[in-house]
Amino acid sequence: MTILSRYIIAEILKALAVVMAVVIVIYVAVDFFEKIDDFLGAGVPLSRMAVFFLFKIPLIVVQTAPVGVLIASLVVFGLMNRRNEVTALKSSGIGPASLFKPAAVVGVGCCVLLLIVSEIVVPRTISRANYIWLQQVRQKTSSVDQKNNIWLKDDRTIVHIRHYQPREKKAFDVVLHDLDEGFRVTRRIDAARGLYDGGQWTLRNVLDQQFDVAGNVQLVEFRERLKIELDLLPEDLDRAAESADEMGFVQLLDRIRQVERQGYSVVSHRVDLHAKLSFPFVCLLMGLIGAALGIMGRTRGGITANAAYGVGASFVYWIFHSFCISLGYGGMLPPLIAAWSANLVFGGATAAVILVARR
Repeated sequence: MTILSRYIIAEILKALAVVMAVVIVIYVAVDFFEKIDDFLGAGVPLSRMAVFFLFKIPLIVVQTAPVGVLIASLVVFGLMNRRNEVTALKSSGIGPASLFKPAAVVGVGCCVLLLIVSEIVVPRTISRANYIWLQQVRQKTSSVDQKNNIWLKDDRTIVHIRHYQPREKKAFDVVLHDLDEGFRVTRRIDAARGLYDGGQWTLRNVLDQQFDVAGNVQLVEFRERLKIELDLLPEDLDRAAESADEMGFVQLLDRIRQVERQGYSVVSHRVDLHAKLSFPFVCLLMGLIGAALGIMGRTRGGITANAAYGVGASFVYWIFHSFCISLGYGGMLPPLIAAWSANLVFGGATAAVILVARR
């Protein structure tokens, strides 16, 4: 590796460190002010609050690293172009292709790092953060086994859900137990499925049983539909059930096989599985397109303008990526295509910009 390449890589990494530090501080600050009332209301000490946000940092890094790579690359190459360093290098016989290599190296390095962090670090830290939020802030006792059976206890209600689809806010094979002061069952509700909509749960194909103090059945009703007031938010179920972020690639693949054997839909799980592989690779595209824009001189105006270009380009990618993922969740696109479409489109745009920059 040449001295020039090492110099550019070092500059990109310095800029990336600054950008990521700013992004993490802003992200945590916004999240802190959104959740501070919940923490204080639950009487959670500040030390535990700090641990909660500390556990969320690896996930924040994974989600925002591509933006950081793009902004860092834009800043470094934009400043080099503004100081006429790019022109001087071209005059010395160093072509744009040599300038793209350091950006590609940083992009590939970030891809590998994100894959490792997503597989090893994030599943452990985000599960602990969810535990703090659900059981210490929301004060709901929860348990989830390897088959995605969810048990939640809230005051005198125990909820068991066989399978939960967070994207659609649908619960399947729902059982609710209402307890009296002596922790005897006074009512049991069995439902084939439940849907959260309009701030309340609607159960379908319901068997409603009420019991006396001795445990004898007093009333049995079959209902096609039942709306109930239940202090149970989809967010609680999201945190109780293991999400894709809490599972590594192998764990998520095992979950897909288990859910398939149980007869439930695995479309959203398959989309998440492919997205786990596709998303980190955008770091390479972001690094290259940032370098190309900087070399072309389209980002004159200083660091602020460069950062604005980076945020704008990242926003376009994120919107399109989310749109494709949503189509995958809805079954309108195959999981593989839904997860990789944004990368393919953005990769084509990156190639076009690089060709223009090399002229």
